[in-house]
Amino acid sequence: MQAQQPSRQSDRSDEITFFYKDPKAERLVGVFTSLQGRSLTWNAYPPVAGLLARIFSLHPDWIERLTPNAPDAKAVATLVAALRLSGQPAKAESLRAKFASIGLDERLNAEFAGLPTSLEDLRIATPTHLDILWGASFASGDGRYVVPIIDFFADTANASELVAIDVAKIVISMAGGPKDILAGLKEKYGETRARQMIYAAAALWAVQSNSRQHEYVKQTATQYIQDHAGTPATKALSALTGVQ
Repeated sequence: MQAQQPSRQSDRSDEITFFYKDPKAERLVGVFTSLQGRSLTWNAYPPVAGLLARIFSLHPDWIERLTPNAPDAKAVATLVAALRLSGQPAKAESLRAKFASIGLDERLNAEFAGLPTSLEDLRIATPTHLDILWGASFASGDGRYVVPIIDFFADTANASELVAIDVAKIVISMAGGPKDILAGLKEKYGETRARQMIYAAAALWAVQSNSRQHEYVKQTATQYIQDHAGTPATKALSALTGVQ
């Protein structure tokens, strides 16, 4: 997940991750040129879609100025998704038609399928949805886009203390720790539940990482733990983030 370890990004990606510290739309001019120039894979783009969705909602006058004259297929897919999530589906379809000769990146088009016309209506089902919400939160340092991410993790972790512990172990394995938890996960829980636990672990890992770098994420996690004290999810959240 692209948003899980923002510190590994280049300076331009750090500019996106910490955009809320100087939230001026003009800072994003040339963002797609930069992404294209670094030949990044598709998973660099969902956070950008979330960030731009928030920017386009707040500053619709910047849509044209942030749309490159010659975007590649990844940029087109990202812009279409951002416009839709900003509550402007008609403009999204217009832009899709404008760049029909370029088309949409196949993988991103699949990942962005079925998006709602509002960030607030996005129901997390995949890691891509998590990255979209992280991008939206980076637009203004807004914890309301972090809460659904924690909720998504909690929906799985609160099944039982054992599930919460195993999700935490998956996070540790993702961070370079012992991998033995992954070996028997499918056999222990079944394929569907195992996949959901891995997605939940991805959400928790992102909260852990971003709470160390962003005060608003730490404050959101702290408030969530206080509001849901004693649940299996908040015990795991507190243990891994160090917040109480």
